[in-house]
Amino acid sequence: MANTENSRGRLLCLLEILMNETDEKHGLSTSEIMQKLEQHGYSVERKALYRDFSAITDSAVPLEQIGRPPKYFIAERNFEVEEVMILIDAVESASFMTEKKKASLIQKLKGLTSKNQAAELSEQIHYIGRHHSTNNDFIYTTNRIRSAMAEGHPVTFQYMEYVYGEGEVPKHDGMDYILHPYALIWNNGFYYCIGIRPEQSEEGEKDKVVHFRIDRMKNVKVDAKRTLCRPPKTFNVARHVESSFSMYGGKPQAVQIRFGKNLLSQFYDRFDKSVTVLPDPKNPEFLIANVSVNVSPTFFSWVSQYEGAFSIVGPKSVIDRYHEHLQKALQA
Repeated sequence: MANTENSRGRLLCLLEILMNETDEKHGLSTSEIMQKLEQHGYSVERKALYRDFSAITDSAVPLEQIGRPPKYFIAERNFEVEEVMILIDAVESASFMTEKKKASLIQKLKGLTSKNQAAELSEQIHYIGRHHSTNNDFIYTTNRIRSAMAEGHPVTFQYMEYVYGEGEVPKHDGMDYILHPYALIWNNGFYYCIGIRPEQSEEGEKDKVVHFRIDRMKNVKVDAKRTLCRPPKTFNVARHVESSFSMYGGKPQAVQIRFGKNLLSQFYDRFDKSVTVLPDPKNPEFLIANVSVNVSPTFFSWVSQYEGAFSIVGPKSVIDRYHEHLQKALQA
């Protein structure tokens, strides 16, 4: 029995060594593996070690060998190094996390690779000037919101804002907001919860979709006394976020945009590729597209950043608002 238990422990130790210390660029010889096993308290003969190699291969772990004498390594993992890099970058760009939480998550993500690959990632990836939160309440907030949606209830919370001389304080004298959450969204480095507030909205705006930043929602609780209002079947989260322009308010409406052919990539950076684009009948070097957007200062700022290369050509009411927006900027 002792030998069986020892063999199982040795096999698990061997697998951990191979997973942590080898990859396609860094293999270990049988002598090196035997030495590392002995450091962990497992003495093994070569024949027994080869049987362990066979057991690992039979379990579908991609153990490979190369060279003479052979060096053993595990090349394939659940995540490729490039995929881990993407995940690490996503964590670093998350403004709702503290630096400490980011460092913890990144360390865990590096554990998906070998230690040599993890060291390479540390050398290759550098982050400069990223914003970060000062607390990790978002973890508990998102958990409560998900629980509320699963159980079929809205949530209550206080929403925070920064006031000069006072710091972070609750809005509306600490009023309890009631939100029926539709979805959680990660947009521009922040986590948002979108939903409706039928109990606290004007008569004509009970179904208006609103957004709240997760890191500003405090004291979130599941409101078990109320039943969750589910989103209509026609509601599309991705389409709503796209038309809302980075979570800023405004009334969605049809707008006609004109821009040069050389800016088509920039247009599709902002709008879905299903949006139809047609040549401008007055000038074939320009394109025209009809889009649905939340007409707001954020939308106007996006148009104006191209210094006239993008222009609003209809309707007149939106053109007038855009000109007013530019005039206020000039007078500031």
